[in-house]
Amino acid sequence: MRVPRTIEREIRRHARPGGSTAHEQRKATAATAIVAAFFLGKSRFPQPELIAEDLPVVDRIREALKNLPGGMDKAHGGEAELIALASREQKTTGARQVLLSNDGGASVVAALYQIPTRHAADVLAEFACADPELSPAECMTLFTSACEVSAPPTVARPADASAFACSSADGVCTPCDNAG
Repeated sequence: MRVPRTIEREIRRHARPGGSTAHEQRKATAATAIVAAFFLGKSRFPQPELIAEDLPVVDRIREALKNLPGGMDKAHGGEAELIALASREQKTTGARQVLLSNDGGASVVAALYQIPTRHAADVLAEFACADPELSPAECMTLFTSACEVSAPPTVARPADASAFACSSADGVCTPCDNAG
């Protein structure tokens, strides 16, 4: 897993305490936990860097994101970098890339670059499939709590806990195996 500096800066910005609403305080608490888990010490994620050839791609992606419904009011810098970096990595190494994002617009544009996207509920469903101790009800509770901080588009959210029930047969889980 790699996290561009733009995304790290955004998460660190959200980690600053002082929110006036309960929602802002929960968001700051979650962001602080992410900073501690992923950006500090030995667990620090590698951060890919943009190169000069990426910049026109980032601009095209940012423009595509802005042209989506509701996209004009957002900067889209982090999403554009993620997609450009994943696209370059996929082209240069052939390694499959999967974008983890709750941003519906990023999912649409990433697909144009042949980058599949997963969101929080998809990942929780895969965890539930891999860990029989994690019940669908627990996953739904975790997902609902996570939506307080960052939520996928309403149309992509699971309607109920059944979305987190493993559908494997004979050790094969088609939804997990075909993820992305």
